[in-house]
This record gives sequence, C-alpha cells and structure tokens, in this order.
Amino acid sequence: MKTLTVTLSAAILLAGCAHTPDPLAGADRGRVVLNQPLTIPPDAATVRLQYGQVVAFNAVQEHDPFCVFELNTVTPGPQTVHPGSFAITRVSRSVETFAGMPVFPGFRTLRVGFGDYDGGPSHIYYKTQFLLGDGDQGVRALTCMSNQMAPGIPIMRHLTLAEMRQALGSLLSLQLPQ
Repeated sequence: MKTLTVTLSAAILLAGCAHTPDPLAGADRGRVVLNQPLTIPPDAATVRLQYGQVVAFNAVQEHDPFCVFELNTVTPGPQTVHPGSFAITRVSRSVETFAGMPVFPGFRTLRVGFGDYDGGPSHIYYKTQFLLGDGDQGVRALTCMSNQMAPGIPIMRHLTLAEMRQALGSLLSLQLPQ
C-alpha cells in the first residue's frame, strides 16, 4: 500500500514538470501582432486559425499545423479583437494526448482512441504556447500545434516557426527576437 502511495505521489509531482520552463525569464520574448480584426464566436473564448484563415472548431485538419487564439472571457455575443500588438510574456512547450493528459516518457499512456488497435493514444499534440500580455482587449494566449500521430511522421516534434506562420497566414504575425 505504501509503495502504491509513493508511486502515485511521484506521478502527480511529475505532472507539474510536464511543461518546459521558459529559458527567457525576464527577457524580451517578442510580440504577436494582429493585422486585421478577428471575431471570436458567441459563447466562446477561442478561435482556430489554419492555412491563414479562421476555421470552425470542428473543421480543423489536426494533422496539419493550426493555432488557437484565446481571450480571457466567454461572452454570450461575438467578441471582436481589434488590430494591435501583444507582448509575449511567456513561452512554454508541452506534449498532450487527445484527452488533455500530459504525456510522460516511460509511463503507459491511457487509451483515448475508439478502436482496439494498439492501446496507444489516437492524438498526441506537441504544443507551443505564447502567453500574451494585454489589459485592453483581454487577449490571453496563442497556442500552435498539430496531431503528431499522423501516418508518415517518423519523429514527433514541435512545430517550426515557419509552420506556425503558415497556419497564421497574414492574420497574425509572430515577431520574435533574433
């Protein structure tokens, strides 16, 4: 019983380490620039961007790069974010399965697929999140990812800057320090 308690405690503590710490603490991390008005649908705080355009929540092609632009609040009506520049306050990377559970190397992952194929997760997202500082429009974050469980992906990895920019198109620009 004690061994089980220690094992579970260790697993819970490791969950806090699932996100990569920001090595640029206190440094200029750059900006995310919104180049044209962006409307968040009613009863939502996020909008998905892929192939340089807004796509419906259920229309994202998850094996291709996409980004989620997020506000602090949900309102019953649409919310329009006006063009502007938002400081990146923190950058983090994480790996999550379809169910939002962190993926830990060496731990057996819970099945989230609908078939009985191999017992592994059906979706694994390598996420890069840019937390944004903005008091005026309530902008919270920009998170870019893709499902890395796609056939033909030999090595799972985070998106490149070029892939993120492709997903954002001309709607948003990432201005990162050199």
